[in-house]
Amino acid sequence: MPISLKVTPNGPRLDPNLFILNPLQPDGNDRTSPDSLGPEVCLATDFHLKDGDMVLNQKDGPVTINPSGAPLSQTQNRNYVFAGFTNRSIYSCEMHGTLENNDNLDMCANFHPEKARLNFYLLMMNGVRVVFTKTLAFNTILTIRALLF
Repeated sequence: MPISLKVTPNGPRLDPNLFILNPLQPDGNDRTSPDSLGPEVCLATDFHLKDGDMVLNQKDGPVTINPSGAPLSQTQNRNYVFAGFTNRSIYSCEMHGTLENNDNLDMCANFHPEKARLNFYLLMMNGVRVVFTKTLAFNTILTIRALLF
């Protein structure tokens, strides 16, 4: 008869830290709609119990993933780490009552590349102002020095 060993942490129950990660998109990719973001990952870290499921909320409905194969991290806390993959955009991710919304969906709504030129001009104008201010201060100091000595 084989011997089985089940290890359960004796510390307090920790809620997982959830992060929704997405890959870098190539230039020219349409980033105006949430569905164009592409495949994403929900990363859950620092949780003790592998009980319960990870729920990935997508456009077509929620997808449930069982984290029973989550590896134990080798850090001092010895917590579990699990990544839930999907080929669609994740609107939110939840596990053990913790919910993480996808902040990248908000970035898509406010993505305006035409404002980059205006920001560059404002940055350049501030740089020119700093140079002129330093020049004025330096010339003033040299003039006072020439008049006094």
